[in-house]
Amino acid sequence: MTNIQEDIAQETLFLQTVAKALGRDKVLTVPPNRQEVGPPAFWREQKFEAEQPLTLFKANLEALTGKVAIVNNGAEATNQIKLWLKVLNAKAAIVWDHPELHRQIEFSRLGVKIELWNSDKSRQELIEFAEQADAGITWVNYAIGYTGTVALFNSANTGRSVSLLPPTHIAVMHKSDIVPTMSTVMKHLIEQRGQSQLPSAIDFITGPSRTSDIEMDLSIGVHGPFRMWAVVIDN
Repeated sequence: MTNIQEDIAQETLFLQTVAKALGRDKVLTVPPNRQEVGPPAFWREQKFEAEQPLTLFKANLEALTGKVAIVNNGAEATNQIKLWLKVLNAKAAIVWDHPELHRQIEFSRLGVKIELWNSDKSRQELIEFAEQADAGITWVNYAIGYTGTVALFNSANTGRSVSLLPPTHIAVMHKSDIVPTMSTVMKHLIEQRGQSQLPSAIDFITGPSRTSDIEMDLSIGVHGPFRMWAVVIDN
């Protein structure tokens, strides 16, 4: 038997094993006809109580060692962020130049040096500042209850380095932007923004950076923030 024949035999055996695990008596030669597009109906049709997405988000993010603070307004959100920065003994924070952050957070009260990420500044200088900052502060476009995930829309003034380089990521959001599932986010994106108006990139972030090697040794904060803290404004 040639090497090619051995490869084909191994591939056939592998596919037969997969087919058996799927409950099939043989390997399909034609793709199955799948009528349903997107998430299955039982998932799409789930009903949630008004408070359930927030409850799920808080429980699932905290299960990943994250923190969630629920506040009533921007002033309380500012106080919470100030408290966290004090706990960190922070000296500097890199912040998205996002209109909703400006409306909700009084940066002058935070007690640390603030650098806004925007397109008017040198990208390299902003990255260098982010590398040395104690915290990065972003605005969340959507949060997902089932997984404790935040969805961030990236642009010239909302760079990914802010949520990636500092050891602590503080994400601020409205309670009304917490949805149950990822499929809800995708549906909203298409309905509200259209295919041609999507942001340059969307980051889905679930808790602090978690990395595991082949021996399953878990490390936190190796490829991203060590801490993921969220402030939810109950609007």
